[in-house]
Amino acid sequence: MAKTVSFGSLPREIRTALYRLDEPESFSVERSRFEAITVINKRLSRVYKFVRKNKKLVLLLTKEIENLTSLRNKKISAPTVLNRQPLKQYDMVSYAYVDGDIVASSMMVKHAKMLADAHRKLHLAFEREGKSKLAEWNSARMLKPIFSKTNAADYSPELIKYARSIAKALKAHELSREDITFIHSDSHLSNVVFQQERAVLIDWAEAGWASKYFELGVAIHAMLYEKKAMQKDLIVAYLNEYFEVGKITERDVQLIELHVKLRYLEGATWHLLESREDQLLNKARYAKFVDNSWRKAERFDLAKLIK
Repeated sequence: MAKTVSFGSLPREIRTALYRLDEPESFSVERSRFEAITVINKRLSRVYKFVRKNKKLVLLLTKEIENLTSLRNKKISAPTVLNRQPLKQYDMVSYAYVDGDIVASSMMVKHAKMLADAHRKLHLAFEREGKSKLAEWNSARMLKPIFSKTNAADYSPELIKYARSIAKALKAHELSREDITFIHSDSHLSNVVFQQERAVLIDWAEAGWASKYFELGVAIHAMLYEKKAMQKDLIVAYLNEYFEVGKITERDVQLIELHVKLRYLEGATWHLLESREDQLLNKARYAKFVDNSWRKAERFDLAKLIK
């Protein structure tokens, strides 16, 4: 998440729009980037998202609103869209604020169970429709930046070879269209609000159709960044809740492991989203992160971890 900034530093048209709703001191700026700004007002119990008007970003915003409407129709817990208003340079959307805790870096077993329950309910709700859908999230999409000749200088031949082996291992499963359902796709722990008895996923712009194992891989990958002493307990609790104790199969373990490896490799592409200037400035640090992501993918062994 970007560094929190002051209300006064927001673009003038956004400040003006918010002034009409409440006093400046009632707003907290949670995310401030050139293309998207998120502001919260807990007194009004509202979240305001401002997305700069360009075709790609507006389409993503529209998709998120459609996703949230679909989730509401399925009675899946998610933020409620309240209003959409065009400004001069931005689209402004207001959502009902989801009260609760963000537990990144401090996840407990109870949180892992609640997240698994939220994922299972989501996947089951869209399971029937998934049988006729094409996957939007798969290895081809995730690994495309690694295979691109444009980015050849960022990746060693050995890493590219390893990435191709993961794509090949997943190919039969992806072609079969088995287990396709609607997934959040980005359930890292900053996108999960934990309430007393449930987890509520937020930020649904990237949600889409994919294998349920893609989602499980993302969730477990997030847990691998929690405290080392907690990782095994969190992952075991998550899987036991999702599959029910003792019902996870060897196939389940194999597919989840492949998707965790896929997530690590996707992480090796994140620096490509930065500006060319930042990529050059942080070249050494990014190269180290790419190598670490690859090595962690190679070493990850789910069967060994949970036995």
